[in-house]
Amino acid sequence: MKHKLFLNGKEVTEEEFHKDGPVGGEGLPMLTQTYTTANPLISESLGCMPSQVDEMRETLNERGIKGVEVMNNGALAISSRNGRREVMAMKGQHDNDGCFGDG
Repeated sequence: MKHKLFLNGKEVTEEEFHKDGPVGGEGLPMLTQTYTTANPLISESLGCMPSQVDEMRETLNERGIKGVEVMNNGALAISSRNGRREVMAMKGQHDNDGCFGDG
């Protein structure tokens, strides 16, 4: 499976991607990223307003999205790449750099 590399929203070659040295250590970005309960990804941009926390928790529960916890401030504590992908799809968001989305 061939992966596409993006910098600033533009598809680039592997050589262009790593011209300033390895990005994110070894391997492709996000492909080696592991989220765990002990070390979750905290995302404010995928979260909600503090006044919407209960509604967001209910929505995640209704949709059966696992590995995503809504913090009291509205940010999401994400311990699953699949959960992150499902939340992004639910919100109509796409992340080319992280190999998520429609394609």
